[in-house]
Amino acid sequence: MNTPVLIFLASALTLWSCGGSPSDTASKEAAFDSARLNPYSGNTAVAMTHEVKDFEEYVRVYKTFSDPDSRVSIFSSPEDANLITVFELTKSHEEARSVLQSPEFREHLEAEGVTTEPQVAFFDIKFRVTTPTERKYRLGVAHEVSDYEHWKKIFDEDEPIRAKANLELRAISTNADNPFMVNILFATDDIQKAKDVINSDELRRRMTEAGVRGEPVFAVFRVPGNTPQP
Repeated sequence: MNTPVLIFLASALTLWSCGGSPSDTASKEAAFDSARLNPYSGNTAVAMTHEVKDFEEYVRVYKTFSDPDSRVSIFSSPEDANLITVFELTKSHEEARSVLQSPEFREHLEAEGVTTEPQVAFFDIKFRVTTPTERKYRLGVAHEVSDYEHWKKIFDEDEPIRAKANLELRAISTNADNPFMVNILFATDDIQKAKDVINSDELRRRMTEAGVRGEPVFAVFRVPGNTPQP
């Protein structure tokens, strides 16, 4: 499993159990159906990282099972086309956890050719661009901050610096289990240039002013194929 991706997800959880009484199974299936009927909040999301047998076959089956309104992006690792990360909108964190624990969801994973236990993280969305972009890579940056509003003010002021590096902001979220952990997703065609800018002395100084705690953690995703994604 790609370690930077798992660190970026930060709140990775193993959620599934194969046992349980019939009443537990029934309640999980009911939760699965209920979650599909309720509208998406637009404020919560889940990310799942796992290996698959074959990327193209996974995508084909995934699209037959998943709700089109939930889909955000499907990315692969630049080093391994079958190591993928899927981002989906959710109704709420509670309903998402119920769905992910359901026997039906486990059957979907098997049908999709998932070969490793998915690593899952839940996010509260602060900002998201919904229009696709032609850029072929996504750079995830995760770090902890002392105060989100203070960090966001300085982050917004630094947009001209990121623009010079052709870093296109796509999303900002915080971890559901740690609201001080901020995740930023950029689109770019030059990963190394993007990392160099973020690690520059100027932005490092600004991060300190913004209350960033610890070193930023990077995760690189590739957009498979020729179809633009958000």
